[in-house]
Amino acid sequence: MILPKSIWLLLAEKQIITQLKTDISTPIQFSTETKLTSEECTQLVDWIFANEKTYPALTSWLDFLRRYRITFTDIAKGMGRWNDQSSHSLGHDKWAVGWASDAMLPLANALYALKSFECNGTVLECGAFKGSSTACLSLVCEELGFDFDCADSFEGLPSGEGHYGKGDFLGTLDEVKNNVANFGTIERVNFIQGWYSDTLKVYNKPLALLWIDVDLQESTIDILDNVYDNLLPQAVTFSDGFTEGVDFVDKQIANTGGEPAGFYRYFVKNKIPYCSAPGGSKGLAMISKCDLPDMDFTVPPAIISSIIERL
Repeated sequence: MILPKSIWLLLAEKQIITQLKTDISTPIQFSTETKLTSEECTQLVDWIFANEKTYPALTSWLDFLRRYRITFTDIAKGMGRWNDQSSHSLGHDKWAVGWASDAMLPLANALYALKSFECNGTVLECGAFKGSSTACLSLVCEELGFDFDCADSFEGLPSGEGHYGKGDFLGTLDEVKNNVANFGTIERVNFIQGWYSDTLKVYNKPLALLWIDVDLQESTIDILDNVYDNLLPQAVTFSDGFTEGVDFVDKQIANTGGEPAGFYRYFVKNKIPYCSAPGGSKGLAMISKCDLPDMDFTVPPAIISSIIERL
């Protein structure tokens, strides 16, 4: 799990998580020891909510999440409509809202944590659809002071793969800009239009957070080939397209299809050590660099879903 510095320090001081060291220098804590059990995760969540009024750090963090839970839900309601440009074979793009509501809270939480560790890189979103996630992230980035780039072809998917077809999930640049202007902070967003194999070749900004929702493995590889090395040591990657019990093998990514296959192929080809796990929302993965292949998240990232349920 990714947590603000003040929360990690509090958990270490109170020995709520015994695996933690007092020297907390990164928002994601790794360990070669056994990670928290399901029962220990439940106890941790119980402790957080039992003590939120006692410790200001808990109060500020949970209030931030509660505030954005309301805001992101309002964005989903405001943008909610049937998509008259729907073309996906299974109708996955019939509704104009992609990522919003509670589903985006793990990313908001991550940015809050990264800011507390003074990780001041850029946030890069790859894949906007109609702009619901773009609007959500624009507001958080505006509040916390992150630069925010949104990269998309704005022409739909570049090719077919599996049940996806060329042109699926189309959101034009004007349409996305209009939605972000109405529901987010458009001034915070730098839009990058074009195919990732072209536009990201010259991308050189240090990244604090990378958010990928592109459906296709080839598009995922195009992104990773060009920007993965831009990730700062403390940075985190989130991706859509993952199913718990299918796309994860222990803390590694399975070679299945779509985005997971893209990550798998990139990491294997480049021999990159990493940790991955369900990220706390349906379809979400959290992926982080780690120093050694036998390391794992001290606290499973999916625990954020239990915290969100209790807000």
